[in-house]
Amino acid sequence: MKAEPSIIAFLESEGLDSHGRQLSDIWAFSDTEIEHTHKFIQWLFPPAEPSLSVPGSPKLASCDITALRLSNAAKTSVAESGDWYTSSLSRNSHWKAKYDHNHLRITRVIKSLRLLVSDDEANRFRDNVFALLGDDADQIDEKARSFWLAA
Repeated sequence: MKAEPSIIAFLESEGLDSHGRQLSDIWAFSDTEIEHTHKFIQWLFPPAEPSLSVPGSPKLASCDITALRLSNAAKTSVAESGDWYTSSLSRNSHWKAKYDHNHLRITRVIKSLRLLVSDDEANRFRDNVFALLGDDADQIDEKARSFWLAA
């Protein structure tokens, strides 16, 4: 029987996700791959609740959350993934629309950073997203922006 991939090992750059990728493989994605691949965001930014739409996504138990919070390597990976994703958003404008799947990703990133790294890191990411939007913030649906502010 094959062992389930470990989110802790993955975020410590010592394991693979459920698709056989290392963290560095995902960080090497092109903007097109980031936009059209939907089975990576749950591994970079695991939440407390399981994904209902992506089978094989990590399911964080309270012991996983504790272990990830205590792992400097994992916290660094999650924070660096936030910077990586911000960089991708900065190179593209298609997400600056009323509705876009990246809005859900942004909410996930904020929640995961808050859960696993710190409030400061979550707020920094959120502030960077709003800075990228600038005068275009009103293009994003108010509901999405309210999720970001509440996350």
